[in-house]
Amino acid sequence: MSIAFPLDAKVRFTQERLSVLTPRDRQGLAGRIGVTQTDSNLCRKPTVYFPTDGTRLEIRLFRVDPKHLELVEESPNSKITPELTDGENHSVRTHDTADVETSAPDSGGKLSQSEMDNLFD
Repeated sequence: MSIAFPLDAKVRFTQERLSVLTPRDRQGLAGRIGVTQTDSNLCRKPTVYFPTDGTRLEIRLFRVDPKHLELVEESPNSKITPELTDGENHSVRTHDTADVETSAPDSGGKLSQSEMDNLFD
């Protein structure tokens, strides 16, 4: 059974995963807390965003294996749900949906990064 991380959950890489990275990559990711930008109930391998942290630049990692992540803090809008499998890939989604406001494409306004990410979910 694997864990499905909902949108906006705070996560970090497991020590097991960090131990197999190169020293440079390990140094850049050790102790950093990222935020999931895709709901892994909908997308099996979520995108994780790590904001700037001191001298470390922001990083966005796509298609991260959820087995390499551990939960730091639940999303304010969601609950972590184990994926239920019975030989087939079924998952149970149990979070409240929040209204997302976006600008209309022809309104001349620019979309934020989170709005852009929502377009491709």
